[in-house]
Amino acid sequence: MNKLLREYWPVLLAILIFSVICYKLSFIQDDAYISYRYIANFLNGDGLVYNIGERIEGFTNFGWVIYLILWGALGLNFILISQLTGWLFGAGIIALTYLIAEVVFEKHKLLSATSILLVACNLSLAHWAPAGLETAAFAFFAVLSVYLFIQRSWWLIFSILMAVWIRPDGVVVAGLLILIDAILTKKIPKFTIICNAIAFVLSLPFVIFKYFYYGSIIPNPFYAKTGFNMSQLNNGIEYTGTFLADYAFYGAGFVIPLLFYKRLSHSARVVWWTSIIFTIYIILIGGDVLKVHRFFLPIFGTTAILTILSLQFLVEKFFGRSVRLAVILGATAGLIALTIYLPLDVVKRYNGHERGFTRKMQTKAINMRETDSTNFSVALPTIGIFGYELIGHRIIDMVGLTDSTIAKHSEEPIEGMQSTWKEAKHNSTYLLSANLDYIIFSTDLKPSAPAERALMLYPQFLHGYRTVGWFYQTDSLKNEGTLIVAYKRMQEMVGPFVPTYPVQWVQYYKEGLDAYGKGQMKDAINLLEKSLQASIKPYYPYAIYQMAYCNMQLGNHDKAIRLNEVVLENDSSVYESHKDLYIYARFTGDTAKANLHQRWLEKLVPWYFPRLEAMVQQSFKKSTPKPN
Repeated sequence: MNKLLREYWPVLLAILIFSVICYKLSFIQDDAYISYRYIANFLNGDGLVYNIGERIEGFTNFGWVIYLILWGALGLNFILISQLTGWLFGAGIIALTYLIAEVVFEKHKLLSATSILLVACNLSLAHWAPAGLETAAFAFFAVLSVYLFIQRSWWLIFSILMAVWIRPDGVVVAGLLILIDAILTKKIPKFTIICNAIAFVLSLPFVIFKYFYYGSIIPNPFYAKTGFNMSQLNNGIEYTGTFLADYAFYGAGFVIPLLFYKRLSHSARVVWWTSIIFTIYIILIGGDVLKVHRFFLPIFGTTAILTILSLQFLVEKFFGRSVRLAVILGATAGLIALTIYLPLDVVKRYNGHERGFTRKMQTKAINMRETDSTNFSVALPTIGIFGYELIGHRIIDMVGLTDSTIAKHSEEPIEGMQSTWKEAKHNSTYLLSANLDYIIFSTDLKPSAPAERALMLYPQFLHGYRTVGWFYQTDSLKNEGTLIVAYKRMQEMVGPFVPTYPVQWVQYYKEGLDAYGKGQMKDAINLLEKSLQASIKPYYPYAIYQMAYCNMQLGNHDKAIRLNEVVLENDSSVYESHKDLYIYARFTGDTAKANLHQRWLEKLVPWYFPRLEAMVQQSFKKSTPKPN
């Protein structure tokens, strides 16, 4: 035992550092709840499905799901197990990196230890490992495959099998090793071909199961996400560029070993080629929707080794033996500091955003369940924790991850439609014809995803769905809070479903809401006016309401009142206008108008009115009403 401690104390130290960072960043990624809903449905006896009765493989982590089902069948908390297992695999990546580094650096303990300290301080690894996803597990078996390939161990068969079992991307790992073997040996790579062939045969039972159970061996998200264009390539380059800047020191860790390529050992060349080919693959697939370098987890370790290898080459070239150790130690401290500092703001921002987002979507799902006792149906583009909270309800993923109609029969891209979303699939006709009870946008009122913007072109959606809202106490607005909304169907959807509203109106409307969100009220009003000018009649009432609200914020109360009255003259089901006019009526002492708007509010959003009244009472102390 003492011998093991003396030999591997750097690994224990690195895992301790990693664990502390994991604790600080711990959260559950919204997408993990998609798998959790499949698991819960299976454990409830409804099959391995997202919506009961719909056999669609809407997840890309089959082995991970089966693994968690086994724990759930034992009565244990499979969500907690997913987090603990992710942490363990994250620690395993550190340990494997050390083993690979020992081979590359020929047992040079200082350089090996430095490599894993860079991995231990990698905030992205700590962000993703305990996030409930299969990310760390897949990355572990990818790294294990590299190590076993270097060792020429037949255990590589098992490692590849597990990588493929956990994610279809395991096939990429298998192909990568065949390619590297061929490059380095300059002959037919018999060893890796044999390993992959055996792994393929062993994987057949689960492939056969998927084919007969789901009707396909390819997961549905593949159809929802695939497609190649220049925009995708640009996204991949941008995504990779951020990674190189944060963890490969602007690519120096990749370039410098290439300059010394002839001096690289066989194992070092394996590490270099692994990092390069995997990076090219990520560029070609367009990077990841989820940020914080998730797709690069399999090469965090190899990138760290290349960075330290580059440091070793530079020190040996430019410094004498007497000062090399001091230079390496000093440079190591600097590299560790940069590894933490460079991505710090991005990781903190996304980590905080994901925590806030899952909390908001969970609150929205719970509020909907508490205020609507029917077995309502919902469509939204971010189905994670929302769908998990509403197990038993039909939930349609607007971007097609768990819906085969949208994934495989997407409508053509709309010319002139601008969006930064990678998930571009949509089928508005399908959604509207389904007469869904609710439709939810990822950013409440604002249409961001292509699927959301496409809906805004259809008169059935614009005039058949109206918002309902609930009060939400946010961390950043502890005193006042905000409203979270859902679009509720107010009438039967009847075809034909034809996108008759112009694309430009949606663009201006979205930009106006963006300006409002930044507190730029005058700009918002100007853009919203442009949206109406670009639109056809009848105008969308929420564009007029947002103009009214911006005028209220600017103190233009007469104009705000008039615009709200215009909204209600055309559509009395817009509760936001009733809300604001109720507040104005209370402040001006117009009891008759206050009672009128109160009756509408109690009809449209009865659960919200007590909160509104309490807010009005508090606002009497202020000179200007500020409704939420």
